Amino acid sequence: MKHWFPLLLVICVTTGCASTTVVTANSTPARQAATPIAFDELLDIGILPIDPNIPSDLKEIEENLIVPDVRRAESSYIAYHLKDTLELTGNWGAVRVTPESAVSVDLELRGRIQLSDGEQLKVQMRAVDARGRVWFDRTYEDTASKFSYEKPREDPFQDLYNDIANDLLAAREQMAREDILAIKTVAGLKYARDLAPDAFEGYLEENSRGQVRVVQLPAETDSMLIRVNRIKEQEYLFVDTLDDYYSRFYRDMRPSYDEWRHATYDEAIRLREIQKQARAHLATGALLIAGGIYAGSESSTWAGDAAAAGAVVGGIGAVKAGLQRRKEAEIHAESLKELSQSLGTEITPYVLDIEGRTIELTGTAEEQYQQWRELLSEIYAQETSLPVQ
Repeated sequence: MKHWFPLLLVICVTTGCASTTVVTANSTPARQAATPIAFDELLDIGILPIDPNIPSDLKEIEENLIVPDVRRAESSYIAYHLKDTLELTGNWGAVRVTPESAVSVDLELRGRIQLSDGEQLKVQMRAVDARGRVWFDRTYEDTASKFSYEKPREDPFQDLYNDIANDLLAAREQMAREDILAIKTVAGLKYARDLAPDAFEGYLEENSRGQVRVVQLPAETDSMLIRVNRIKEQEYLFVDTLDDYYSRFYRDMRPSYDEWRHATYDEAIRLREIQKQARAHLATGALLIAGGIYAGSESSTWAGDAAAAGAVVGGIGAVKAGLQRRKEAEIHAESLKELSQSLGTEITPYVLDIEGRTIELTGTAEEQYQQWRELLSEIYAQETSLPVQ
C-alpha cells in the first residue's frame, strides 16, 4: 500500500484541483490634480504611435496569433485613446499624437504592445521629459470582463489607460515648480537648436546619460528666438492637422475594432483554457505512466501488477486526451486568426491633403513630417539669411 500512496497523491493533485477567476469591471478612475495647475506649469505631451511589436519571423507571428494589419491599427488606436484619457483629466497642456519624436514637447510617451487580444492587453510604456529624465518605464496590463462588452460604458481596458494617467500625475506631483519650468525651458531651446543649430549652439549641455541642462539663456528680446517661437506655432498647426488624422482614424476604426475584440474575447478565453487543460492532461499522463511503471517494478503480486498496468494505460489515455485538446486549441487559434484578419481587411490607408499635397498616411506620415520640418528650416533661413542646415 505504501507504494501506491505517492501515485494516489499524484492523481488527487492533478485531477482534483480547480480554480475560478473572477474578473471585475473597470474601477480605477483617472485622477485630477488636487489643486489647479498654474497655466505656465502645464506640460505639453507628445505620444508616439505604440510600437506594434510584430516579429520578423513568420512562424512566431502565427504561434502568437498576431495579425500585422490589426497590430498596426492598434498602434495608433492605443496612442489616441491614451491622448483622450490624458486630456479629460485636465492635468496637462496640449496632448498630441505625433508620427515621430518631436523636440518641441515637454514630455514624450513611447510604448510597445506586448500582448493584445479580446481578453488581455499588456503594454510597456516609457515617459521621458525634455531634459532626458525618465519618469517611469514599466509594463501595464488589464483583463477585460464579459460585462464590459455586453454593457459597454467605456473601453474594456480603460483601467490600463487610467493607470498610466495616474502614474504620470504622481510623477509630476513630486516635482517642484522650478523643475517643471526647467523642462519647458529645455524643450523650447531644443526646438530652437534643432531649427537653427548655429544660432543656438552653446545654450544646452548634454551629459553621457543623455540628460540635458541649460547652460545659458538667450535674451527674451532676441529676434531669432522670436522668429523661432513664431515658426513653432506654425508647426503646432501642422501637428494638429496630423492629430486630426489620428482622430478620424480612431473614430473610423473603433466600431470594427470593438466588434473584433468582442468576437475574439470568447475565443481567447477558450484557447487559453484548452491550452491549460492540454498541459494538465499531458502532465497527468506522464506522472501516471511513471507511477505505474514504478509500482509495477515494486509489486510482487498479480493485483499490484494489474493496477500498475492500469495506471500506465490510464496515463497513455491522458496523454492522448492532451494531444487531442492541442488539436482543438489549434482550431480555435485558427478561428482567432481569421477573426483578426477580418478586421485587417477593413482597415484601409487614409489619404490626407496638406498644403496642396496629397499623402497616404500609412507609413508616409513620418515622411511628411520630415518634409514639413525641412520646410520650416527653409522658412527660418530665408527670414534670417542663415544657411539651411
